[in-house]
Amino acid sequence: MSTDVIRFSEPDISEDEVEAAAAVLRSGWITTGEECAQLEAELAEYVGIEHVVAVSSCTAALEIAVAHLGLPRGARIGVPTWTFVSTAMAAYHRGLEPVLLDIDPVTLNLSETSLAAALDGEPGLDAVVAVHFAGVAVPKSIHDLCHVAGVPLIEDAAHAMGTRDHRGLIGGRDTAGCCFSFYATKNLTSAEGGALATDDPELADFARSFRLHGLSKDAWNRYRPDAKTLSYDVLGDGLKANLPDVLAAVARVQLRRFDELQARRRKIVDAYRSALADVPGVRLVPGEADPDSADHLMVVVLPEGTDRGAVQASLQAQGIGTSVHFRPLHTFGWFAEQGVGPGPGGTPVADELADRALSLPLHPRLSEGDVARVVDSLRSEVSSPS
Repeated sequence: MSTDVIRFSEPDISEDEVEAAAAVLRSGWITTGEECAQLEAELAEYVGIEHVVAVSSCTAALEIAVAHLGLPRGARIGVPTWTFVSTAMAAYHRGLEPVLLDIDPVTLNLSETSLAAALDGEPGLDAVVAVHFAGVAVPKSIHDLCHVAGVPLIEDAAHAMGTRDHRGLIGGRDTAGCCFSFYATKNLTSAEGGALATDDPELADFARSFRLHGLSKDAWNRYRPDAKTLSYDVLGDGLKANLPDVLAAVARVQLRRFDELQARRRKIVDAYRSALADVPGVRLVPGEADPDSADHLMVVVLPEGTDRGAVQASLQAQGIGTSVHFRPLHTFGWFAEQGVGPGPGGTPVADELADRALSLPLHPRLSEGDVARVVDSLRSEVSSPS
């Protein structure tokens, strides 16, 4: 068997990204400036939305979107339990109460049934954050439930740059903001970073101020040679969450290459789905290929009773990286200590899948041979007697 390492995730960085970053480093202006502004304009054009505000992470984008809602302390915000901790932390940091909701067993996206029960319950929900898991959009029914209830919906699109739904490319259209991630593992990466996309000019203005401590002007608009005035004010509270130009330059090149990178991901996903079709007891997420997915993760559900930890350890010993998306939030001790728990009906699907979901390597640098090696190793593990 090959001893070459198959990384779980590996960024596809070309010399163009390297040169773009180097040009900014040589320019004399490396923090937020013209490169960031250009990235925002290009992202807005790509996803077909009016406003994009680049920030330091998807977490920061979520905190900004939640802060803009202006909800009182203690307000309840629905969050899928099947997500990264930052989705709930964004609400917690604003003094809100995350209510953890169950997931759909096929897509692992937010469950329509769980959301409906939480919205109709007493005291109900004041807002919702929906996660487009693994690059598959939450269904239109999630949007409709929030609209009928008069509850704002924030999109956590950390996995979903390039995902399409009933509105076209996901980008915050008719929601309370769409939050993207440019982290090292994401389909479009700048190493660290993110963006808030919206068709609401008020939210966009709020985000530009909030990402810089609530200031009315950023450093670029205060200190560039043609600046009209050096004066500025504090408009409200905020974060230190701006995206530096050196990272924005990398993201701009990635955006130019994005369709090419996505096409490569789709080819790898198709190879996985074909190879995994005859692995006994292994279920793919989602069950059928979604043509509108961003193909961010290749998630499988292992047969019931499988020791996932042992499978991961064996694959790791063979040089194959894996990961878990996600450990349900309600299983973390800290959330329980803070009184953060499931909504009405609990989280039976998340509980049933918590120890069985496994994310296989997926990135554009994988070869079809790599995919075959991963699947052969997985087949051997799930077919072996326990």
